[in-house]
Amino acid sequence: MGWRRYVPEAIGLVLLLVLIDHLVFDGSRYAWMTPRPFWIPVILISAQYGLAGGVFATLVATLALYSSALPSQLATQDYYAYSRQVVAEPTAWLACALVLGGLRSLHIFHAAELRQQRDDALDEADSLGRGLSAAMAEIGRLELRIAAETRSLGSVSKAFACLDAEDGLRLATSLAELGRRLVGASRLTVYAATPRGLVPLATVGEGGPRDRVTAPAIDGALAEAVAQAPDRLWRRDRAADARKLPGGAVLAVALPAHGAPGPRGLLLVEGLLPNQTLAEAAPRALDMALAMGSLMAGAER
Repeated sequence: MGWRRYVPEAIGLVLLLVLIDHLVFDGSRYAWMTPRPFWIPVILISAQYGLAGGVFATLVATLALYSSALPSQLATQDYYAYSRQVVAEPTAWLACALVLGGLRSLHIFHAAELRQQRDDALDEADSLGRGLSAAMAEIGRLELRIAAETRSLGSVSKAFACLDAEDGLRLATSLAELGRRLVGASRLTVYAATPRGLVPLATVGEGGPRDRVTAPAIDGALAEAVAQAPDRLWRRDRAADARKLPGGAVLAVALPAHGAPGPRGLLLVEGLLPNQTLAEAAPRALDMALAMGSLMAGAER
């Protein structure tokens, strides 16, 4: 697309020189001047646009030089001498365009090659940067996951170490603390199934055991639902379940009786830790309820 620039520039420069010759001088195309000003567009265009531009400027300058009339032939000049006189300057312009324009074209080619290499290097660096950012983000996620798993394992180990089976109440409190740590709950209550309904057996929070009096009361709707479907889990994010759960509770799951009719009790998760979600806590609560029912059954035997 460079010809769209050097063509009008070369023609404009040559026409300007011709106009000055007609308006200021005698219109002889600077015959009295050596070297002629037509060297100017040839040199400028060759140095700026390379070989093609220089050759075009030479052609335009030659046409302008002989647009009015060829130089007169002296009587003492033979044909060859006159021919050399006619083509001398255009030949010099062409030689200048070939040398200077060729060097400029070579420079343009090398510059374009360097720009392409730079663009390729920038693209590769950008790709590497995006890959590194993705890798660092993945490393960060893995570090958080490992840290969370380490904390969970430490909590579980601590809870197992605190298990106390001397009596039913202490065992229930220990199991409640174990369940709270496994589920990731901020507060958890274990209820026992009695003829009077579901009564709180143990309540634990992040600070340790809580008074059972503070445990939410289980109304008849939830108690009846637990009795009818002892293997079901009730979640706060389900509209039908949310109406049965006491205020503040997010999960409820029955403790299976393992052969006996009806459930053994209820596991109520009243809140989750900030780093836990309901989707993650639900399957853990189910597993914990199953294990807790088995342990309580064994303790009773």
